[in-house]
Amino acid sequence: MAWKRQKLRLVPESEADSEVLEIYAEIKHALGLPYVNPMFQALGAYPKYFKALWNALRPDLESREFFSLAQRIAAEAYTRVHNYLNVPNLSRKVEEMEFSPGAQEELRDVIDLYLYNNSVLLLIAAAQMQGFENPGASARPASVPAEHPTHPECPVLVDERHAPPETRRIYDDIKKTMGTPILNTSYINFGRWPDFLREYWAALKPVMLTPIYEQNRIAIRNSGLALAAELPRPLPLSPTQLEEAGVSHGDLDAVIHITDFFLEQLSKQLLNISFAKIGLEGGAHTTVAA
Repeated sequence: MAWKRQKLRLVPESEADSEVLEIYAEIKHALGLPYVNPMFQALGAYPKYFKALWNALRPDLESREFFSLAQRIAAEAYTRVHNYLNVPNLSRKVEEMEFSPGAQEELRDVIDLYLYNNSVLLLIAAAQMQGFENPGASARPASVPAEHPTHPECPVLVDERHAPPETRRIYDDIKKTMGTPILNTSYINFGRWPDFLREYWAALKPVMLTPIYEQNRIAIRNSGLALAAELPRPLPLSPTQLEEAGVSHGDLDAVIHITDFFLEQLSKQLLNISFAKIGLEGGAHTTVAA
């Protein structure tokens, strides 16, 4: 599903009204993250829906079960990449680039951040789709409080507007290949290390174009939907419930489209960030992808 650039509006923190900004702050606190992901910025353009979503989602984010399910989807993505895709030794490439030990550690840390972040986001996107389609699902017992990693320090991002020409070219190629008008935060972060970004993308792009990659992307998407059905509190997001919250039919159609778009993107992104992690661990070779 491709988006025209002008149709996917993001509401960054600098442009959000006070109510949306308050929800952004609560989301960052609940997830232990220092930034607001583009998925939430896209949903923030529909404040009545965004408020209804947050009221429905917050109890799950207070449970241990939510983050345990997110860990399961992250582990599956890692395992699938390791078992089914060929990943080069990016650790050797980083050494050849003469990265300092501190830079290598920082790179590994941000990859762990995005593996966590994208697994959580995929589960939230999948939970929304389940809420749209199965609004009468029963609640389950939940354990509190939640336990999850925290990442208080903002990563250093190299925005498209300020990136050097070669990096902008890679950014554009990533968007074209991914089928998206916006970049996942991880790529903008990798732009801090342009040599790594170049080698990483040169290795990843041909893999993304293979049938085995698409098979695994679909499997991750389906696993996300299955795990979302196990959440302690299914999200009450039926058309009737959202209409009562003041969400128009046009806005509901838009947020369903947005949610499906991010579900597809995040299923790719979990594979892609697992590819980076495994590459920095020495790579993996499989005859399945040969």
